Amino acid sequence: MRRRRPASAREALYLICGLVAFTQASWGLVVPVLPIYAHQFGATASQVGVLVSSFSVARILVNIPAGMLGDRINRRILVLVAVAAVGVVLAATAAAQNLPMLIVMRLLLGLAAGVAITVGQSLLADLTDGSSRGRAMATLQAFQLTGGSLGPALGGITAGMFGARASYLLAGAVALAMAIWAGMRLPAAPVRELQEGTRRTGMIKLITDRSYVASCTVGFTVFFIRFGGQQTLLALIAYTWIQLSTSAFGITLGVLAVVNIGMVPIVGRLSDRSRKVPIVCSLLATGIGYIGFAFAHMPGFFFIAFAVVGLANGLSGSVPAAYCADVVPAQLRGSGIGVYRTFGDLGGLIGPVALGVLIDRLGLSAAAVATAAVAIISAIVFSLLARETVGRRASHPTMDVGVRPT
Repeated sequence: MRRRRPASAREALYLICGLVAFTQASWGLVVPVLPIYAHQFGATASQVGVLVSSFSVARILVNIPAGMLGDRINRRILVLVAVAAVGVVLAATAAAQNLPMLIVMRLLLGLAAGVAITVGQSLLADLTDGSSRGRAMATLQAFQLTGGSLGPALGGITAGMFGARASYLLAGAVALAMAIWAGMRLPAAPVRELQEGTRRTGMIKLITDRSYVASCTVGFTVFFIRFGGQQTLLALIAYTWIQLSTSAFGITLGVLAVVNIGMVPIVGRLSDRSRKVPIVCSLLATGIGYIGFAFAHMPGFFFIAFAVVGLANGLSGSVPAAYCADVVPAQLRGSGIGVYRTFGDLGGLIGPVALGVLIDRLGLSAAAVATAAVAIISAIVFSLLARETVGRRASHPTMDVGVRPT
């Protein structure tokens, strides 16, 4: 029997991007049916909220342990097992008989997804270097944006035709199929081994490195603004000040996603010439856009500010993740990316709550100004602390912590 040829570098890139993107978008596939499914078990609105947030809480808990585990064993094997676990949990969720079981399944899904995404991003960074990492992360972002846009639509259509449980079965089957296919095609990944004393020393150096701290600050800011600003504050401004319908606001977000997907190739090439410039410019533009939202009582001002913020999101996109991978030593990449992703998930949890409280007490304008301040302060901090990692102004790319490859 003829042996299957190993995947090319491009195919391996697409396989990893597909695994990570689908895992991250798996929650989107079931978002339209999750409340309906929960209500079948008599769930209240607050219980639905707990059900939704349990996914993020589980990811926060597992990001760092997953990264540390990925530094000790083969990342290829770990990511394949995690994606397969996502598929099994999604399929098992279709058999849930009560609300507690549904919540447990949601927690397990968050744990498996957290491992898959953290280790998958580390594996993607392993297969690239500074000259191509920006384009690779941009490709990953394109996959994620596409999956995030199509997931809810496919899940809703499936549920409408075959019932709520069918969406979970579909998502589980796709995840398992992707894990099996990637298992046959992905090349073996090297295991980088460190002695525990060297590992601890390396982690201490990493968490005290100014560039790494700056990248984690940006990660927190991006998720703070994405979940608190875009999904909470902007929705309230659109519905209360501008009187947009839900369909009109949904179309607006859809157009933004399409524009961002179109920007991915350009941003990827730009970020391989400079990481700092896109990040700083994007954060500053985001701050200016949210200052505009503070005065966006008329549709014209709202859509101008929305365009500025949307283009700023597209400009940075995947660049912060590429920058983080640049400054983390290869032998500690899993742990470093795990900490980075934890900062991001914390921003996603804190952002909606903090801005919600601010809106209740001081109003929408104050919340918009506060969001702008977070973006601008983060831009200043990053510009002062972070070193450039690619291009003509690049300094030393990573720290040496004494790797012993195997």
